[in-house]
Formats: sequence, structure tokens, C-alpha cells
Amino acid sequence: MKTRIVIHRSLLGPALALVCFALMPALPAIAQIPSPESVLGFKPGTDRKLADWDQVVGYFQKLAAAAPDRVKLQVLGQTTMGRPFIALTISSADNMKNLEHYRQIQMRLANPAGLTDAEAAQLISEAKIVVMQTCTVHSTEVTSTQTSMQFVYDLLTQDTPENRTILNDAIYLLMPSINPDGQDMVVKWYNKYLGTPYEGANFPFLYNKYVGHDDNRDWYMFTQKESRLVVAFENSWHPQLLYDVHQMGSTGARMFMPPFMDPTDPNINPTLVSETNFIGASMAAALATAGKKGVVINGVYDEWTPSRHYQAYHYGVRVLTESASAALGTPIHISFNQLGSRELGYNSQERSWNFPDPWPGGEWGISDIFSYQMITYHQALLTMALNKGMLLRGFYEMGKQALEYNGAPFAYVFPPNQWDTAAEVKLLNTLKIGEVDVYRARNAFTADGVEYPAGSYIIPIKQLYGRYAKTLLERQHYPDIREYPGGPPQRPYDVTAQTLPLLMGVRAVEVDQPFQAEMEKVDGDVPLPAGKVEGSGSTYLLSPQSNNAYEAVNRLFKAGGAEISRTTAPLREAGREFPAGTFVIRGGSVAGLSSLGVDFVAVNGPVRDAAPLHQPRVGVYRSYVASMNEGWTRFVLENYEFPYTTIWDKDIRAGDLNSRFDVIIIPDEAAPAIVNGNPKLPPGQTLLTFRGAGGGPPSGFFSPQPDEYAGGIGAAGVRNLREFVARGGVLATINNASNFAIERLGVGAQNILRDVSNKDFYCPGSILRIEVDNDNPIGYGMPKQSMDWMLRGPAFTQGYLGIPHALTSPAHTFTNLSDAPAAKAVMTYPDANPLMSGWLLGEGLIEGRAALVDAPLGNGHVILFGFDPLYRSQAYTTFKVLFNAIFYPRSH
Repeated sequence: MKTRIVIHRSLLGPALALVCFALMPALPAIAQIPSPESVLGFKPGTDRKLADWDQVVGYFQKLAAAAPDRVKLQVLGQTTMGRPFIALTISSADNMKNLEHYRQIQMRLANPAGLTDAEAAQLISEAKIVVMQTCTVHSTEVTSTQTSMQFVYDLLTQDTPENRTILNDAIYLLMPSINPDGQDMVVKWYNKYLGTPYEGANFPFLYNKYVGHDDNRDWYMFTQKESRLVVAFENSWHPQLLYDVHQMGSTGARMFMPPFMDPTDPNINPTLVSETNFIGASMAAALATAGKKGVVINGVYDEWTPSRHYQAYHYGVRVLTESASAALGTPIHISFNQLGSRELGYNSQERSWNFPDPWPGGEWGISDIFSYQMITYHQALLTMALNKGMLLRGFYEMGKQALEYNGAPFAYVFPPNQWDTAAEVKLLNTLKIGEVDVYRARNAFTADGVEYPAGSYIIPIKQLYGRYAKTLLERQHYPDIREYPGGPPQRPYDVTAQTLPLLMGVRAVEVDQPFQAEMEKVDGDVPLPAGKVEGSGSTYLLSPQSNNAYEAVNRLFKAGGAEISRTTAPLREAGREFPAGTFVIRGGSVAGLSSLGVDFVAVNGPVRDAAPLHQPRVGVYRSYVASMNEGWTRFVLENYEFPYTTIWDKDIRAGDLNSRFDVIIIPDEAAPAIVNGNPKLPPGQTLLTFRGAGGGPPSGFFSPQPDEYAGGIGAAGVRNLREFVARGGVLATINNASNFAIERLGVGAQNILRDVSNKDFYCPGSILRIEVDNDNPIGYGMPKQSMDWMLRGPAFTQGYLGIPHALTSPAHTFTNLSDAPAAKAVMTYPDANPLMSGWLLGEGLIEGRAALVDAPLGNGHVILFGFDPLYRSQAYTTFKVLFNAIFYPRSH
């Protein structure tokens, strides 16, 4: 077979090294490797053609069987919904024969403790560069999985010097989808409506069982099975590059890549930032030399949080590219005038240093996305392979610097007797998934002048991934960045805080000065101490301080035989103090609940001031304008064994809700989405003609949908929800859904931030200090001083607004609502700046205002949350306030 040499202008120096490979033997057994087209029936990258997950797995199985000397396929586990979760390892035949040897070299360089520079140099000379690539974490970003099949085929069958360099000098770890459940859902949805007026319609569900788009915000909490599978595989190799492939909206650049925008988390090693810039710029240059327009660097995306950058804290470059999207697999037309003129960091209609060649507009489909991705896939691998010596040396040096750390803080100390021990154990074990070393003190010790008892946990920052621990344990100080001097804030790409001790209600003491302590490393998981039963008697008291207490109660309800109530005031029994909201259990067995780590105190006789508690019938509203908060709500409720029923628009429109539910939860969603939902197509139009020439793919809750997914709860649903509350139901509204309760139900509260501009108040995902009325049933189990997670949510003051005339209901049902009592504050911002971690502008507007209110309405209650009490299954501190809303006292 003939060979050819291609010299890229961007790689003139390294390209000279490619000449020697021209005389090497051709790649073997090419004819045996099946092309994607021969298996799928179409070539990946063809517009309107998408392979589902079974087809993708089937293709890679055939490819691995045909080239076992160069391809290893592994099933790492099962997805949340039971699909195979696969990874491929691809390299030259010689490298694959010695794969474990190269992995061991990689792991030794990753942890250079005791390694001399000379020994490291020898290992570097022998090592291979390791590149890991992840595709389709967001499943409406359909192209990258399709591209991966063709790219691997070309890499193995096109006999070029560049491909030989890649296969000889790199080990390529490919995960063709890290959300196979969503990939399958979206492809099947698209194929269902292909050729109909709704071709390319938005997917009206979460493209993951629980978390939808948030599945790539899980890279430090690891709540999802898929996240844990990816991180376990990554930890087994510690790649020098993680290339994460995405798509974005259709009206900006055609693709972005590093260098990323400011800010960069100061805990990321500066060497890694430079390497990220270098690799991203190389990819941009490769696109430019191929004539690809509309490529931006230093725009859109920042490098701030480990929720998106796990790799960066483990000394691997994390490159993310995002391509402009089509209407799933269907091409769209976008004129130049419809491109965004004020994008983050650039103008897609103007040439600039970081956007040198604007796209002129025209048709855009997955064939275009595919062509850009084929270049960046190849260039990422080639750049890594050609520069492996430099990049491996940097990898080693970053680990070495971590082990030589000599700064402040010196360590974090976790004293015993936490408010919620189960939350502390969860936090420590979450850090251990990220390979943080955790120690336990054998004896008492003193640090920064404070004595800590034996049994305290210690996390020194002088360890391999100490900066990763630090960024998760410290308080964030996000810089105040404005669009222009005196202008509105420049929005972060995502949230600005991730302080786990605050989110989880765990006391972690930052210790600056070095100290001595006799301690042992915790191997395996940090154990949760088994719960105890103390005292004697037939009645058991259970404190509500631990979230696990609620899981224990749910298990008792499920088992049956127990009579459960809650105290309405603090009490003293058996020589101990118990807070308001303590669970009182008569009958039933608590013996099997020790694994939850909660303690029961047995007493004799009746307990005063206890209100009966019954298993609540819970409904969780699910909109066809898919809400990630709804998915997280289901996830947390299931983890704590709360039974619930999903309620759709049609169920609320049907009414008679009190016959089915005691509590209804409306997750975070805008009022128009709840009431109006998605529209239908006008008669005689298709989705693309409805959008007009160049409108791009439908987006938001104004995207037309087939009839069964169109419309919200409507005016009838609003009346039915109001009737549900008036007749004794409890309605919990999360974050922006609280505006719906205020504006449409007429509860006795106002959102004082309703019409405030970002320039005057801005809280883009931060942790705020809060004061709690823990004698209120919603505040049971909470400390007096706590926190909430605020993300562009409301803040409340008292004041009745009245019911909108257009949505009033029969007078006999709501005769008392014109005199609706004012809402009662349960959680209130202090009279001083409440910011604890992140970024907050205009704090004076919320000082002294309520963050959570209990609003009586008729015979029921609306619980208005001005924050997200579950935040991505991280805000353990405030889980209880939603659990308490579910257990709200009511008559039966």
C-alpha cells in the first residue's frame, strides 16, 4: 500500500519527524475491518441519519472483533436504565500487547512519590501519551457519537504518517457515549418524527432518567452511575488529555475550544492552563488550515469549577469543544443577520483576534458538524502524540509540585459530633472517589491553638490531589467581572460556588499552620457508625437532625405496624434534649435501621405535644418543558425512599387532586412554562417553516410539539391547584415556580426581586447565609444558622396580591381567599451581607428578606422556596426543608 506525507503548516517542526514513518510497513488487516456504512447502512455524518445505541455498540463490537490486536472493547457496567456502558482502548498492535505495562508507567508518573528526576526521565522516554475522549453526555448534541465510529475506522484503515504517529505514540481511550440512555432516547425520538411536520422537534423529556443536561455537572459529587463509571475508568489511567465533545446553540460560532475565558480557578496548576491553551490553539489552527470558518477561542466557556473540570485537578488537560447545532439530525438555514451579535467574549458577526474568520451564514447540518469534529478529533490526538515528551514531563512535574506543597491552608479538620454524621461520611467518601486521602486521628491533637479529639478526620492539602480537596472545601471568591465598566455582570458559564461543607452542613475547620497528629489513613470507605437504640420502653424518639431519619421513617411506614407522630415543641426525655419535630414511634420495629446511622431513644409513656404523622401521598409535577430540577427531585426522593407519583399536565387539568394527593411539588420552572407549556404547530406548517428561513432549531418552552406534548396546565389547571390548596393540600413550589404561586394563585407574599435587573441584583449560583425558624414545621431539624443555594431565585416579603381575574374560580370554593393571611417566614436572610461562597451583587436588596415562606391559603398551605433545597443532590443541609414540606402537619 502506498503511503503519503502531509505536512501541516501549523506543525512544521514536528512534521519533519513524520518522514521516518513513511517507510514503515503499512497497517495490517485493513480489509478485514468493517466500515460503519457496511454495518449501519449509511455513512456517519449523513444528514437525517442517526444510529441508536444498539447500532453503535454493534458496530464497535464488530470492529473490535475484526481488529483485536489494536482495539479492546470493555463493558464497564450498566447504565441507570440497564444499557451497556462501553469504552474502547485503541493503539498499535505492539502497544496493545504491552498495554498493562504502559498503564503501570502512567500510574507511576501520576503519583511520583519517591521517584527521582532521572527515574522519571527514563519512564517518560518509554511511556505513551494517554488521551481519553467522551462523547454525547448531552444527548440532543447528537453528532459526536456518530463521528466517533467513522473516526476510529479511518484511524485504523487510512495508512498515513499522522495516523501511525498517533497509534504508535498514543493510547486512545474512547467512550462513544457517556449517556447511552439519553443517546437512545433522543435518536429514537428523532427517527419517530422524521419525515413529519415535527421533524427535528425538541425532545420534551429529560434525556437521562434523572438529570438531563446536568449530567456533566456531576464531576465532584458523582451521584449518577454514569459519572462513577467514567471517573473509575479515568482514575485507572489518569490520561494526559480528556477531550469532551459537545454542541451548543445554532446562532453563534460554528465551534469553540480553548483557550477558555477568565476566570480560571486558582487551584488549577498554571502549567495545565498553558497546556490547555496550546492544545486548543492547535485544534483551532487545524480547522483554519482546512478552511473551516466561524471558529472562536477565548469565548463562551470558563475554567472555574470542578463540576465540569474534574480532570484539571488531576493534572490532565480537559479540552471541551462545542459545535453549533442543527435541528437534531435535520439541517437548518441561518442567515448572517440572524447570528448573535453579543455572544460571551466575541461577536459572531465581527472579526476579532479570537474569532478571525466569521461564518457567513447558510445551511448547517450534522454533515457540517461531522466535518469539523473529524478534524478536531484527529488534531487533538496528533498534537498530544507529537508533543508527548513535553506533556508527560509536565504531567510528572505537576504531581511532584503537589507533593512538595508548603502553603496555607495546611489541612482541613472534621471534628466528631457533627450535626448530621451521615452527611459528613458522604462528603468524605465523595472526596475519596476523587482520590483524596482521608486520615483519622488516633489521639487528641492541637491545631491552630484548638484541641481536637481522637476520631477527628483530617485532610492534609500536601497530597497528590490536595488542591482538588481544597477547591471543594474552601469558600469561593468569584471575581466581579462586568461586560464593560459600570455595566451589568458578565455571566459565568455556570455556577460560582461548590463549598461542600456548607452545602452539606458539615463542620470542616480550615487549619493554616502545620501541626502534628498521630493519624491513620482510611483505606476503603469512611464507615458510617451504626445507629444505636438507647434506654428502655415501648416508645422511640428519633431526632430529625439527620436526613437519614426521614429515610428511617419512610421505611417504618412501608413496613407498617408503627404509629408515628412529631413533636411540635422541644422536649426533654431520658435526660436528653430533643428539638421540635422529633419523630415519636410507637409499635413497629426499629431494629433493622442501624445501617442508617441514626440513634433511637426508648422511653415509657406518652410524649406530650406530638401531632400524628401519616404516610403522605406525594405528587411531583413533570412538565413537557423538561426541568432538570424535577429530575433531581425524583432522584433525591427515591434515595430517601419517599413514595411519589408523577403528575403530568393532563392530570392537573383533570382536577380532583385532593382525592389523590396530600402534597404536590412543582419543581423549578418559569410560570409561563407551567401554564402554557409548548405550543402546537399552526395548521399546514412544518416545524422548520414555522421557525422561518434561518430561525435555527426550536428552543425553550415556545417550541412547537406534537399535540400530546403541547400546552401546559392551562387556566383549568391553575384553578385546580388553587382548589387543591384551599381544601387542605400542601403545594411546594421550588425557586422560580414560586413566582407561579404568587402571580397565579394569589398567595400572601411578593417576590421583591421580580423586576430587578441583573445590574442591580445578581446571584448566579452561590451559597448564602440564612436564619431558620426551626420551631416552624418546615424548619424542623435545621440549625438556627444555616445556608441556602440561590440561583437567580426570588426573595419574599409579605403582602397579598390578589387572584388574577382571568383565573378566578367558583366563589363557593374560595370565599376566604380575599382575606388570605400573609406568608410566614421560615428562612430569612440576615441584616448583613449573606454571601458565604460564590458571587453576589446587590445584597442589600435581600437583607432581612425571606428565602422560604409558609403561605396559608384556604385550609392548606403553599410553601414558597426562593432557592433550590436539593441543588443537584448536593445541598444536604436543606434537604430537610423539602422533606418537612412533605411531612407537613395535616388533619385526616
